[in-house]
Amino acid sequence: MSEERVAERAEVERGQLAMPFYLVCDVSYSMINDMAKLNEGIQRLRRAIVAEPAVDDVAHIGIITFSDVANVVMPLTQMSEHAMPVLSADSGTNYGAAFRLLALTITQDTASLKAQGYQVYRPCAFFLSDGEPLDHDWEQTFRGTLTYDASTGLGMKGHPVFVPFGFRDAPEHVLRRLAYPLEKGKWYHTKSHDVEEALAGILDIIMNTVITSGKTASAGQPTLVQQEPAANSGINYGDPDIWM
Repeated sequence: MSEERVAERAEVERGQLAMPFYLVCDVSYSMINDMAKLNEGIQRLRRAIVAEPAVDDVAHIGIITFSDVANVVMPLTQMSEHAMPVLSADSGTNYGAAFRLLALTITQDTASLKAQGYQVYRPCAFFLSDGEPLDHDWEQTFRGTLTYDASTGLGMKGHPVFVPFGFRDAPEHVLRRLAYPLEKGKWYHTKSHDVEEALAGILDIIMNTVITSGKTASAGQPTLVQQEPAANSGINYGDPDIWM
């Protein structure tokens, strides 16, 4: 980063906007042959954001990985200020571990940003998985950690817009239940046997969503603008299932 950019960021101007985005990546053992492409895609995402200074100023990115356990591998930051971690495959697929850590991390990050003087926009979490959750109470955990019931005041008031992406063996009916909230959430799913192609299509959607959303901040009306998959990508998408 140039000395001028460093100087600009020495102090946060009170009221400066922050749009937090979290990339929550499945690194279970079934992903072992796909990690190089996933890491390559994340590096491409970083280059695209850094090339748009107006987006880099407002888009704060954090990366969480999960297998049997979940870990914050890159704390929430502006992409130009942090080197990308190298992700590696681990063991099982525990969705609940990711949900619990994401909720805790968002709460802590939001408090930290506000303490620094930022005006914080509602976070967006991109959840990538290639498999079915091994924890049978995944939906109960999701509802208990990352959703909010306005009628009762229960749950996470500062919940993220949760956008699940599934490929290979990730069940579409699970993705439909995870997209949240009803008026903003979208799910994306591909059964492509070409995992490289699937990951490229998914990460393109994420990259375009972050960049397009970040650019809306310059107009004074920050908005999450979720992108449609490319026509030839083989990726299906849709609105969330209505919870009963």
